[in-house]
Amino acid sequence: MVEAVWQLLDDMENVVKDQVGSALSEWQAVVRACEEAGMLAPMVPSKNSGALSLVAAGPFLKRALNDLRAVWLLIERGYSTQAASVAASLYENALTAAAIAGDDKLAQEAKKTKYAEIPWAPKQLAQLNARREIAIQEKSGYKSSAKEYEDAWTISYFNYKWLCQIKHPTWQAVYHDVQGALVSKAEYAIRPGPNNIADDAQLKARILGVSVSQAFKAARSFFLALDGEESSPEYVAFEDKANFVHSEIRRLIKKEYGKRSPISVLDRSFIKTDFETLRKYDE
Repeated sequence: MVEAVWQLLDDMENVVKDQVGSALSEWQAVVRACEEAGMLAPMVPSKNSGALSLVAAGPFLKRALNDLRAVWLLIERGYSTQAASVAASLYENALTAAAIAGDDKLAQEAKKTKYAEIPWAPKQLAQLNARREIAIQEKSGYKSSAKEYEDAWTISYFNYKWLCQIKHPTWQAVYHDVQGALVSKAEYAIRPGPNNIADDAQLKARILGVSVSQAFKAARSFFLALDGEESSPEYVAFEDKANFVHSEIRRLIKKEYGKRSPISVLDRSFIKTDFETLRKYDE
């Protein structure tokens, strides 16, 4: 009886939540710390608090934090492909916040566009943020190369394309969802419900890795643009959260290296690099 399915969904999702809770407990700690860092960033005392760029970036940062929360709620209930759709939204909102925080010119560009849309496509957002990150490094005396810029924006955009490969109607994504509803080797049930097959574990971790990384970029960019009081409790608390998030993201993502993904980026025509500089960074 289809009428019984709606009532059963809560039970099915709670079972998956218990399983995911134990398998992704380390990720939950990182997601929580990233959310807290995002909340702390605007609280840091600073003379720049009312700057145009920060006022413009604030709503996008808030949206990115909501998106991150939604990604987690969907992941822990077994709806990974749906979480990827929200994560694609998170990517755009987070990188918009990161790009315009501390840059009044970009903030003005964002405010002047028609139809209330931001003026940059996802690929442009990836490039803007790669330049921003390199500029931050160069202020500390690090000399970057054109290759590093190319590698940085390409891998960022690649991750977005991967999320969109799941979000859009593709055979890869729908076939993966079907695997969670098999009733025999050749038959599946057309009904809503969570997916917690073995192949989904890599999907969950990778979606979380991309989501937390992008949300953290937004929070960190906002924090740096404030140039707040280093002695304030909020400043110190943000630094503690940021250090934890940064180190844990790298550690947890490395655990996924070499694992097979049920979803691949099929159109790779935009890739013009071998990612050599990123490989050196991960050694």
